[in-house]
Amino acid sequence: ARLGPAARWAAESGGRAALAVDTVGDWEKRSSQGADKVLRHRGVTGAEDVAHLLADRFADQPPWAVLAPSTAWGREAAARLAARLGAGLTGDAVGLEVRDGQLVALKPAFGGRLVAEVTCTSRIQMATVRPGSLPGYRPRPTAPFAADHLASTGTSRIRVLEQRRDDDRDLLAHAEVVVGVGQGVDPADLAEVEAHAATLGAELCATRKVTDAGWMPRARQVGITGHSIAPRLYIAVGISGRFNHTIGVRGAGTIVGINPDPECELWAWCDVGLVADWRDGLAALVPVLAERFSSRSSGRVCSAGGQSVRTVHPGGPKGVSVHPFQTQDVGGG
Repeated sequence: ARLGPAARWAAESGGRAALAVDTVGDWEKRSSQGADKVLRHRGVTGAEDVAHLLADRFADQPPWAVLAPSTAWGREAAARLAARLGAGLTGDAVGLEVRDGQLVALKPAFGGRLVAEVTCTSRIQMATVRPGSLPGYRPRPTAPFAADHLASTGTSRIRVLEQRRDDDRDLLAHAEVVVGVGQGVDPADLAEVEAHAATLGAELCATRKVTDAGWMPRARQVGITGHSIAPRLYIAVGISGRFNHTIGVRGAGTIVGINPDPECELWAWCDVGLVADWRDGLAALVPVLAERFSSRSSGRVCSAGGQSVRTVHPGGPKGVSVHPFQTQDVGGG
């Protein structure tokens, strides 16, 4: 997703978007995603070594900006590169904008109640961005692009003995549909929510209070102290709607909320709100969505911003009412 905004800004300014990567499995896909050039550091994966290679590459041709993922590896590589280039670096941004030719990074502040705008005064501007925070890039026709191979000096101070993953955060980051679980769902009922999610082919995420209680793995936490995601459809179940969590789903296409409290904060963030017990809400919503998804060969999920949202017939099924701020209703009919 970082490549998309970079490609858009490059196109608007007459520049080029370059992608630094170890291996390229599909050159045409990279081109369609916006890459005009690839800086390939084949066989070099250590954060320190990659930073050294890129710093040497940028010595004569400094870039306007450098974006990196806000992962453990990305933060280390970006910090080392910034130090070598003398560049300003904003860490863990949840959004990016360009104003008057300057990169503006958006970061949560004051416990997540505000979003601060941070800029760099250096010639090269850098930022690490939370995965899932930035919008995707509409595929463009593929075009020939250049590939520079960055040669390693073979003098690395670090030797990697073993690598392994202890979570499945990639599944969540790339999911088309995500069901979020809050404290309004009893841990004994998580299996029921999982069954509904499986029907939709969705992944599960949770608020911090849920992961703090040990009901779900920390890798599934979304919010200011967790991950940011941008699925096409996000269904919030038993979630109050506090900013600390909802900041992590601001990139979602459509947000559907299910909560029995007609006054909860969640309604300020939703495109569609169901005032109901989560069991009644999911029981009414999931079959309709599953049928809709299966009828679409492309597998695309409806999103807000110009596309209509199909809703449950007026008044909703038993135990479900559509929140007043949404004039449509979710489901069949």
